[in-house]
Amino acid sequence: MRLALVLAGRYPDLRGSQVLVQQLADGIRGRGHAVHLVTYGAVASGRPGPRAGRIARDLGLVARLWRTVRREAIDLIHAHNYEAAIASLVVGRATGRPVVYHGHNALAEELPLYFRARLVRRLAHRLGRLLDAHVPRRADFCIAVTEELGEILRRRGVAARDLTCIAPAAPRAASAPRPRVGEEAVGVAMAAAANDPGERGGSRAAEWLLAPPSCGASLRLPLSLPGSFASLTMATPTDSSEALVCYAGNLDGYQNLGFLLRSFARVRARVPAARLVLVTHAAPGALRRAVGPGVEIVRAASYDEVRARLDAADVAVSPRAERSGFPMKLLNYMAAGKAIVASAGSAKGLRDGVTGRIVPDGDEAAFAAAVVELLSDAAARVRLGAAARRAVEDPRAWDGVLDRIETVYRNVLAARSAASTDPEASAPDGLGVAAE
Repeated sequence: MRLALVLAGRYPDLRGSQVLVQQLADGIRGRGHAVHLVTYGAVASGRPGPRAGRIARDLGLVARLWRTVRREAIDLIHAHNYEAAIASLVVGRATGRPVVYHGHNALAEELPLYFRARLVRRLAHRLGRLLDAHVPRRADFCIAVTEELGEILRRRGVAARDLTCIAPAAPRAASAPRPRVGEEAVGVAMAAAANDPGERGGSRAAEWLLAPPSCGASLRLPLSLPGSFASLTMATPTDSSEALVCYAGNLDGYQNLGFLLRSFARVRARVPAARLVLVTHAAPGALRRAVGPGVEIVRAASYDEVRARLDAADVAVSPRAERSGFPMKLLNYMAAGKAIVASAGSAKGLRDGVTGRIVPDGDEAAFAAAVVELLSDAAARVRLGAAARRAVEDPRAWDGVLDRIETVYRNVLAARSAASTDPEASAPDGLGVAAE
């Protein structure tokens, strides 16, 4: 098969969606398929969320995808998230190619979190519901990264037979060097607007990011590194003082970092020596003004720095309450063997008291109490961290993910072929990929 994987975002980047898309591109390519990755390219980082500047990039994405589909004789388009899905549906309809939509989140949940004004948030929620109801169901098939997202899409009109939940899992040969993008069967259409939109490109060698999977599987993710970042804090990772808390991820609104900072203030009231480090690829923006005593924001220069900061931590935290997405940071924490405190919304695959501590969404006191308890109990940290790591060490999980995605591709193409010869034909029930 000749496939186009489409993502409306900067590439390469340290964000979870980019890592997941590259993981899939490498895995599918390893099974003998030609994979062409179509993205914004290595554009400058900007403010996250909706903004006028993205419109031009989305139009460029449509043109880039059109050229790739026509020049490379693409059989199927695999679109990740909404802007990529809209671009893919436009090109797919115009060229007769089927589109598989891969949902990473529900827009009605996430979109309002980029705004502060109550009225704007309400309008964003309505727009998100509208897109949730109209974009995914127009694809030939839908993949959701969580069961929660799958249920939302079904309620918004996606037929049950046209949707399955496939959570991330680990490539079996994750320790091997990742082939450069553009080698062998992998084509990359990710040049910035100033470059040839369809040009095949290369990327730097990538490092491998250890991370667990969802639904109890294990995950080892290839992580492509962007250019160097300036460090906001030049301090080097400190020795464990049994009071170091780490958050590793982006600083977008849906991460619920205001909640984390308020909870950590409660931690400091009980453990004055406690420190919180936020390790990120992103510029801190307004968040820098909100940090209090004992909090530092580190803009990582490489994944080595992220890994060093995480390794030095006693407790890793995931305050995110948005339930439809799959937080890649949680997988990283588990693979690193860290004791974890997570809000219920982001506690995918965790078992409370077994592989981490899960607290109710929005409960600052409970979140702080769980962190304080772990900071004061080294044995519990070791036990939870070891159990978390064991929970993500299934080497067969990645093959299972690729099996299911290949099944989706083959059945979508078969249904499209049948429909072209018999207009009354419809896709077979279940498409052979029922969610587990």
